Amino acid sequence: MDPNNDVRFLGRSVTSLQTMLRVIALHDKTCPTVVPDGIYGAETARAVTVQQKRAGLPQTGITDFATWQAVCAAYRIAAVEVEPAAPLDVVMNPNQVILEGSDNLHVLLIQAMLHILHEVYPNLQDCPLTGACDGDMACAIRSLQRCCGMQESGILDKRLWQHLTGLYFQAVGDGDRKTHCGG
Repeated sequence: MDPNNDVRFLGRSVTSLQTMLRVIALHDKTCPTVVPDGIYGAETARAVTVQQKRAGLPQTGITDFATWQAVCAAYRIAAVEVEPAAPLDVVMNPNQVILEGSDNLHVLLIQAMLHILHEVYPNLQDCPLTGACDGDMACAIRSLQRCCGMQESGILDKRLWQHLTGLYFQAVGDGDRKTHCGG
């Protein structure tokens, strides 16, 4: 065994390997489950052997470079199905605000969030989906600000964005109407 070619000797790499094997097992129930404990024991070796067999590699239970690459490839496929979808990061620059008359591509997204929140919380002002930062949107923003105990300016800034996205996440979660919207 060559320690330079064996991942078992690379410290945190063992935990990374085990984490990838765990995600693969969550995706494919025929794969053995591994606890990411940082110890390259019999369970890890067994899971590695399964991945080696699937990749057409020699079944040694030792994680060499080719095995590491095979596990990484299987992990990338499994992670898409197992891990949550990547969050949407909307960029708001320092001191940037969205107010009535603004020409901003995020407006339709904001309107959609406000509209859906109105479905969950009918006391919030509805917001038509127009893509224009108009008076209706300003009214819906003021309604949200009132609900959040903020000054009712009708202007969406980073602070209100935090409230909007937090409330949206709490109310809508994964978007399943049966779970979150009483449907």
